[in-house]
Amino acid sequence: MDKSLSVYLRQDEIKARFTEVLGNDRNAGAYIASVLLAVANGPQALQECTPASIYSAALRAATLRLSVDPAIGQAYLVPFGKAATLIVGYKGLHDMAVRTNRYRYINVGKIYEGQEVVEDPITGAMHVEGKATSRTVIGRIGAFEMTNGFSKAIYMTVDEIQAIGQKYSKRYNAADGIWKTHPEVAEMKTVMRRLLRRYGYIDPNDAAVLESIEDETGEIIDAQAQEVNVEGQQPEESLASEPPDYTDSAQVMHELGF
Repeated sequence: MDKSLSVYLRQDEIKARFTEVLGNDRNAGAYIASVLLAVANGPQALQECTPASIYSAALRAATLRLSVDPAIGQAYLVPFGKAATLIVGYKGLHDMAVRTNRYRYINVGKIYEGQEVVEDPITGAMHVEGKATSRTVIGRIGAFEMTNGFSKAIYMTVDEIQAIGQKYSKRYNAADGIWKTHPEVAEMKTVMRRLLRRYGYIDPNDAAVLESIEDETGEIIDAQAQEVNVEGQQPEESLASEPPDYTDSAQVMHELGF
């Protein structure tokens, strides 16, 4: 790794920004050290990115209170040409949701060959039928229940998930990209992101930063636009949107069109 990155990140004004975000000099110093380690242990293409772009991506991760240490799996510094950008991983999305204290549980699980996901046409609830006949994963189901009782589940086949990755991820075919090195993590993240975007809740400040990141990479924002254009759906609500409170029967009737 070029020593210029270490010099750049340890400038007083740079460290001051991390200190502002993370609360104190000790946390800032430790975080900067973790960024340097992530870059040093990352692909050569990341090491060739400009220090300014690495700083910008790392500061965004710090703002989201996510680690860029690949071993933790919350967020990743990813090279796009000579510029590094931030990609939030499955665990990062999961942890951002959990720390709102709005969820009783939130998870993405595996569906194996021989199993079938069945949706109740009245309630929309999903359950799994059948017994796994192999260890081949054919799909992933994401589900949560909030503390107010609202729950939701979605199911996507592996083919559907991979199609999204191939169409919208700039590094889908990269040999060192997560879609090739850890496809299961990329698939879980895709399902979690769709579940949260359509039905879940994340702190509004975190949601704003996250959506600015995705707008930059285009991975999910463009997928959303295509769904609107092709299927005629309305644009999905922001991650920060409050889930509906179905404890009010009048509101339920209104939602159902009565």
